[in-house]
Amino acid sequence: MIIRKLLYIFLVVVFLLSCVISIFAQRRGMKSITIDELKVHMNIIGAEELLGRNTPSQGLKIASRYLATMIESYGFKPLMPDGSFYQKVPMEIFTVNESRTKLILSTEYGERVYHFPDVFGIGGRREPPEGTFSGRVVFVGYGISAKYLEWDDCADVEGKIVVMLDGYLPREHILSQRRYRNLRRNRAQAAGERGAAAVLMVISEEREENFTKNGLLFDNNLNGIFIDDPTPRRDTLKVNQVETILQVDIRHDVAAAILGISREKLRGMFKMLSRGEQVPQMELPERNVTITMHLRKRTGYTQNVVAYLEGSDPKLKNEYVLYGSHPDHLEAREGRIYIGADDNISGTVAMLEIAQATVIERPKRSIVMVWHTGEEKGMKGSHYFVNNCPVLVEKISAVINLDMISRNHPDSLYLVASNLLSTELDESVHKMNDKYNIGLNFDYKYENINHPDRFYYRSDHYPYNLFGIPGVWLFCGTTKDYHQVTDTIESVDFKKMLNVTKLAYLVGYDIGNKERLLKLDVSPKITTRGEHNIQIQLER
Repeated sequence: MIIRKLLYIFLVVVFLLSCVISIFAQRRGMKSITIDELKVHMNIIGAEELLGRNTPSQGLKIASRYLATMIESYGFKPLMPDGSFYQKVPMEIFTVNESRTKLILSTEYGERVYHFPDVFGIGGRREPPEGTFSGRVVFVGYGISAKYLEWDDCADVEGKIVVMLDGYLPREHILSQRRYRNLRRNRAQAAGERGAAAVLMVISEEREENFTKNGLLFDNNLNGIFIDDPTPRRDTLKVNQVETILQVDIRHDVAAAILGISREKLRGMFKMLSRGEQVPQMELPERNVTITMHLRKRTGYTQNVVAYLEGSDPKLKNEYVLYGSHPDHLEAREGRIYIGADDNISGTVAMLEIAQATVIERPKRSIVMVWHTGEEKGMKGSHYFVNNCPVLVEKISAVINLDMISRNHPDSLYLVASNLLSTELDESVHKMNDKYNIGLNFDYKYENINHPDRFYYRSDHYPYNLFGIPGVWLFCGTTKDYHQVTDTIESVDFKKMLNVTKLAYLVGYDIGNKERLLKLDVSPKITTRGEHNIQIQLER
């Protein structure tokens, strides 16, 4: 009886001692996460010399090399089968062939030839179609047809070269509301769906002033299309799908010449828009435009940076907790560099500090770090990774996504998706926040999959969720600097960033030491992890 009591006491002491050691190790890990180190990493990846880290670009490659070098120095190992820290994501990379690309204006007085990139450039975000595009000119004002909003710029555009203004309506105008931004963004594509041969977008007065003031040409950046893109699409997105229309951005002198008007009259058109007034359409049958577009193409790649730290438990080390973020941002345009300090150097460098902290005391499960490429192009890197995963997706307990963690109220944080597949994930976030006095207050409004801003679908947790893998996006929310040149390191709240980084570290450690994978206990249709969940998720 005495021996049994002594054994019981011994086991209790061992258990309590192990808890104390674990808590002590976690606190040592947290102490290794510092503002000074976050700043060092951020200043390197946010250097203007990297030109915003577009996908693809040399700047992004250099940032990826830095991430791989640092995490290797902490003790993480390559996870890819070839022993590399890089998962190559194939792309078709292109630039415009400047010598073969031109615009010709034909009138009763003869022809004028304009050259790329002197006075016109490529508009839109997709690969422009190659070939020759010709037709009579029609001017459609702002180019939006929305009779239900009492605004109709509809015209007969079949087979014609359509000219429209890229100006700004008053902030209080109904078409300026956020819910109609796709109506504004997709004006050129809408013209293509109605049969237009091409669209000439007259650049805004602000852009024209910037070109003139700084003596700029249009950019001819590297761009790319992902080969064998695994991004799933809802069937409804395939309805009315048309080929990408050629969209060309033109400067004001060229626009005035094509429309046969003075620069002063063109300026008046922009002023009408700024007052919320429709600009009258013009049919110009005597004026014809021919655009010849040629590209230089090659097969290349961008890359995910992938590393792992083996877990401390002989059995559980074959299960994983995954951290993700994206180091890419936007290409430099017209002399402006988009650093993207919050979006998303903040999450990128937070993962370096988490990796360093994790090495101090390894959790039982292995930790996988993935810096996803091409998030700004539609989460292409995360879609590629989960579809070509070097570990079994069925063995990934959870994904912690760090994307924009350094702005807005110092004590607030949005949790996106933490409750959508596993209640245990959300419980872990709250438990760690309270236990270690992180002091963050959580908001769930963007977890709503039907929220008009659709944030649930807009970051790298989403491709994992499609596979039934629980994931949480730690998110500070957007600001007026979102995707602007003003998203700079000077605007970062490093104290908030530090707290979010510590929370992410603690949640990963907690999940990594649980007895089993997080339960899938929210949807009766999703009870196991794997590719079989994709269609279920798309049909929600």
